[in-house]
Amino acid sequence: MTAAVTSVDGALDRTGWAAQPGRSRFLALGLVAGLGLTPGYAAAGEALQVTSAWVPASDEIGIDLPLLMTIRNDAAEADAILRVRCPFANFAVKHTVDRGEGAPAMREIKSIPIPENKTIELKRDAYHVMLLQTRQKLVDGEKFTCAVVFQKAGTKETEVQVSRTP
Repeated sequence: MTAAVTSVDGALDRTGWAAQPGRSRFLALGLVAGLGLTPGYAAAGEALQVTSAWVPASDEIGIDLPLLMTIRNDAAEADAILRVRCPFANFAVKHTVDRGEGAPAMREIKSIPIPENKTIELKRDAYHVMLLQTRQKLVDGEKFTCAVVFQKAGTKETEVQVSRTP
């Protein structure tokens, strides 16, 4: 069994490395400074826009609802949605819709691709995010802020409208 050591600034390290004063702070500052030197990192975040995000209104609690939105990627590189967090749902799952034999079927995927220099629309019969186990009723006209996490553009705080119609 390995014991964890906590430094003064709260960093954990199994080897005791963080116990050396000032060293963890120096490493953290170097990593933060290095992010500013990564070409395209800030540009990717500014070049990606999330608009028209909405979720259907519902009088039920504990159900699953689609989160739909439009995403414009003006960057020269493709991006991807990795994760979504909304305050009114316990989980979020990324889906695509397969159209093989029989009826269309939703299939869970690891990420939703966002091609470079394109606008995509997340909709029920294509790529979308399914919000699972809603925690409250969603009243028409309400607004929430959800965090959409992209691979390159980072986290985008996105206003989500509750609506009976899109």
